Amino acid sequence: MQMTETVKTSTQRITVIDAMRGIALIGICLTHAMQYFGAFPPAPIETPFPWIGTLDEMFSWLIRYLVFAKFYIIFSFLFGLSFFIQMDRAAQKGIDFRPRFLWRLTLLLIIGYLHSLIFHMDILIIYAIVGFPLVLLYKVPNKVLVGLALFFLLGGVSLGVNLYKAATEPPRTEIVAQSRPRPTVNRPQPDLSLTATIQNNSADRLVRKFNFQHNSGRIYMTLGLFILGLWAGRIRLFHNLEQYRTRLYRYAGIGLAALLLLYAIQPYLPGRDAGVLAGWLTMPVENMINLLSAYLWITLIVFLYKKPQVEKTLAPVVSYGRMGLTNYILQSVIGVFLYYRFGLGLNQYLGPFLGMMLCLGYTFIQIYLSHYWLKTFRYGPLEWLWRSGTYMKWQPLRKLALQ
Repeated sequence: MQMTETVKTSTQRITVIDAMRGIALIGICLTHAMQYFGAFPPAPIETPFPWIGTLDEMFSWLIRYLVFAKFYIIFSFLFGLSFFIQMDRAAQKGIDFRPRFLWRLTLLLIIGYLHSLIFHMDILIIYAIVGFPLVLLYKVPNKVLVGLALFFLLGGVSLGVNLYKAATEPPRTEIVAQSRPRPTVNRPQPDLSLTATIQNNSADRLVRKFNFQHNSGRIYMTLGLFILGLWAGRIRLFHNLEQYRTRLYRYAGIGLAALLLLYAIQPYLPGRDAGVLAGWLTMPVENMINLLSAYLWITLIVFLYKKPQVEKTLAPVVSYGRMGLTNYILQSVIGVFLYYRFGLGLNQYLGPFLGMMLCLGYTFIQIYLSHYWLKTFRYGPLEWLWRSGTYMKWQPLRKLALQ
């Protein structure tokens, strides 16, 4: 019974991976709900009951320290892992899947762009772009993969940029004299119609997205996570989970101690405005905090999923994760409709706590709809369209009666 998630043939799914993806999607929805799906409240919200304000603060703290950026890391890591699994299964049949995967990424780029017209916080368009260099790294040796992953995850690109700035920037006094007030990042969402929102997202918001991805180093971290997922696939981490289980738990203990140490030293680091090099130090520390937290989440899921009762209970979440593309887009479209002015405009009334409860409510519905959908169909609706486009022919959708 303990080997159910690990002993699989090349054509079977490793369900613990789908469970992780489903849990990551729940975390992403909670994060977006705390951010009002990008439609920030126009003014401080007056809570109808004092205890709601307390819950707002409590749940905001929990999301910030336990969820924010952690589940994005897991979701990105699993993208790289899924890339390897697809490539590996094709290779076992004597097929080089790289050209088709490049086409698959092109389709994802189109899907991501269309999605970003409604939801400017979309990540699929970034995944599609970052996925292209991943194809080139498929046959790179493991040691090189690990080195590249660490370089990108610890802010190596940003360090290079900051070193260049440090060598070429004017004296500090000139910078202060030339500086101008910067607009706040989380400024209120304008009261736009759906048409105006689409127009805004198609150009201005898209440029700002890529500027943020570069300036924050997020796009390079995503590439590092993809590479890390590719490496995990190479070593058959989830194919041979029992072989690695003891080491995963041991490293979790070390990771927890390192995480606490990083949290202890973080307040003493120089701020981002302390200079290009001193300010850069905050990036690898923040990245390591989020990476170690994500690793602890992964280890916890692996530990719990070993128990047959937990595996049975998480079966609907596995289905939710299998339909990751459909559910990611659906959760954000629902969120936009709930929060934006051209929808219900709830950003004016809901604080973080009520917003996250609403998110969990419709996520619960999505989870069980996914579970029942996959009892009849092989793939989620968008997964089926994406797969059909990948192979340039309609794929069978309904399961056979005997199944």
